[in-house]
Amino acid sequence: METTTTPHDQPLPHSLATRIAGWGSVARQYPIFGKTWFGYRVRSFLAPLGLLTLILVLIGAFIPGSAATLVRGALLAVWLVVVLALFLGRALAVLVCRQGWPAQREALGVVCALLFGALCTLPLTPYTQVNPTPAAIRNATPEQAERLRAQTRENQVVNLVFWTLVLAWLGGGTDLRAWLRQRRLLRENELLGEVARYRDERNEVEMQLSILASQVEPHFLFNTLSGVRAAMLSDPARGVAMIDHLVDYLRATIPQLRADRAQTYVPLGSQLDAAQAYLGIIRARLPRLDVVIDCPPDLRNAAIPPLMLISLVENAVKHGIELKKGPARIVVSAMHRQADDGERLELAVADDGVGFGGATSGSGIGLSNIRERLKHLYGGAAALSLRANDDGGVTAAIVLPLRAMPGKGA
Repeated sequence: METTTTPHDQPLPHSLATRIAGWGSVARQYPIFGKTWFGYRVRSFLAPLGLLTLILVLIGAFIPGSAATLVRGALLAVWLVVVLALFLGRALAVLVCRQGWPAQREALGVVCALLFGALCTLPLTPYTQVNPTPAAIRNATPEQAERLRAQTRENQVVNLVFWTLVLAWLGGGTDLRAWLRQRRLLRENELLGEVARYRDERNEVEMQLSILASQVEPHFLFNTLSGVRAAMLSDPARGVAMIDHLVDYLRATIPQLRADRAQTYVPLGSQLDAAQAYLGIIRARLPRLDVVIDCPPDLRNAAIPPLMLISLVENAVKHGIELKKGPARIVVSAMHRQADDGERLELAVADDGVGFGGATSGSGIGLSNIRERLKHLYGGAAALSLRANDDGGVTAAIVLPLRAMPGKGA
């Protein structure tokens, strides 16, 4: 059964609700024991305190006889007790919260401030003014006098408990409870905000990584297809061989192109297989190329970002091997390194091409994307470096933390 909401059931606008609410309701919209909260809290006490003052004045004015002075003094004491209980502890708690102390120290300081305000007020209360008159003690027998004294002590204890509860209520006990609850809720809200911020940052990083990866994929795919087309025009037999290698390459890479973009890490073995298939295509086009893939079996399950290794291989072919005349060699290797801050995995692609004289200096789009992705994924714990080989050519190396794929050992 559907229920309809009438205009009378709709909440009031916030600005209107604030204007017509009492000072106490307005105070609850600010941090408890804050300066603004205290200002509105004081205003919320003015009307009840004025009414109490009027009542006490009227009572004192109508007290006749010799007891008037005593009664008026007691009424004045009650008024002072109420005023001090309402303002002293809360004012001290506000001062404590303005010190910027750590959470535990601040909580202890607030409790001590409220207790101090109540203890300063307690001596003004009439909890001890229940003693029997001297005449009653003189006219009583020893047994009666002892009973009077015992009854006096009991009355004092009862009055002490009563005034303690009254002062705890007037002195900010309910505000203390609300303050503790407010602190807990604010902390929970802060944690939820941090979780949301971290989630947004993670989504932004994943989006950037996806963009960077999408820039790499067409880069080597289009170059590969262009090489196949050129081979088919000049040497059909060699073109057929390249197509066979291309099939192997696509079998190794298509699953990655479908799934890796949604994955942050993939097994090193899958990247080595893609690199080997790609170099098979290049070798069919450049028979003078010698290819070596060197990786210990226990490292094939190491977790690495997708498409980085194939980008280094493609870079070595384009800027090193293709520009060299005569025999050429590319070595793709994976090695385990031990560092002071943990185990490292080094992925290296070394060529004996033309070297830095004709190769990239490390500022190309592929290498820039690799550096950017490493920064997002590992911060300062991973790096890409280029170094010249002693016998010519360049070695591009990625060093990153050694991690195993989930459920597998590296």
